[in-house]
Amino acid sequence: MASLPEIQCPTCRKFFAADIHAPSMPFCSMRCKMVDLNHWFSEEVGLPVCTSDEPEDQEEPQAPASPREYRFD
Repeated sequence: MASLPEIQCPTCRKFFAADIHAPSMPFCSMRCKMVDLNHWFSEEVGLPVCTSDEPEDQEEPQAPASPREYRFD
C-alpha cells in the first residue's frame, strides 16, 4: 500500500499525511480547523473585495418610453 502524500496545514504550517476521509481536512487537526474558523468569524481574514471609485448604478431597469401594442386581428 502506498503511503499518503504529505501536505502542510494552513493554520500551523505542520506537514502531515493527507487523508481525504479525515473530518479536519485540509487541516492537521480539529483544533487548527477551529482556529481558522475563528479567524473568519472575527473578520481577521475574508474574501477579497473589488472596490471602484464610481458608484454602482443600482437603479431598476426602466420600461420603454412607449408601450408596445399587440394587435390580434
